[in-house]
Amino acid sequence: MKRRMMIMLIASVFLLLSGCRVEMATELPERKPKPSGIRIEMTGTVLLEERQVVVEGQTDLPEDAILFAGLKEYGDYESYPRILNWQAEEGEEYVTESTGKVGKNGTFQITVDRVDPEKRYKLEVLFNPAIQPSKVQEVFGIWGENIAPTIGMTDFEYNENILTGFIKIAPIMNITDNGGLDSKWNLTNIFGEKSRPIQ
Repeated sequence: MKRRMMIMLIASVFLLLSGCRVEMATELPERKPKPSGIRIEMTGTVLLEERQVVVEGQTDLPEDAILFAGLKEYGDYESYPRILNWQAEEGEEYVTESTGKVGKNGTFQITVDRVDPEKRYKLEVLFNPAIQPSKVQEVFGIWGENIAPTIGMTDFEYNENILTGFIKIAPIMNITDNGGLDSKWNLTNIFGEKSRPIQ
C-alpha cells in the first residue's frame, strides 16, 4: 500500500511537472549603445604681430561653423615663466574679440586686435554652440549636448546659461618677451599642455 501510494505520488508529480514548460531564450535583445556624441578636433598656430594676432588652423567642424577668439589680460605682475607654465591668473573679461568661419576644407583664420603690445594675454579660441548657424546646431545641439567628452571640451557661461563647447588656448607674450613679436605659437589644450614658440 505504501509502495503504491509512493508510485502514485511520484507519477502525479511527474505529470504535473511535465505540463510545465520552461523555454530558454536563445537570443537576447540587442543592447543599444549609449550615444557617444561627436568629437571635435582642432589644431592651429598663432602668429604674434605688433598690432594683431592671427590664428590659423584646421578642424573637423563643418563648413560655416563659427569660431570665437578673445584675449584676456594677465596682470602686470604676472611673470613670463608663470604665464608660460599656465600658473598665472588672467582677467575674467575679454579685452578684445573676433570671430571667423570654418572653410570648406576645415581651415579657419581669425584676426584679433592686439590692444596693447606691451601687455601679456591669454588667447582663447572657442567653439560656442549657441552662436552657430542652425545647420551646425542640428549636429552639436544648441547647448552643445551632442559634443563627446574629449580633451578640449569645456563648460562655460553664455547669456546666463551653461553651455558645453570646445576650447584651445595660447599665451600672447608682450613684444619685448622672447617669442613676443613675429613668432608663431601653437594652440594647446587647457589641461596643462604647454605652448611654445615654434618659429
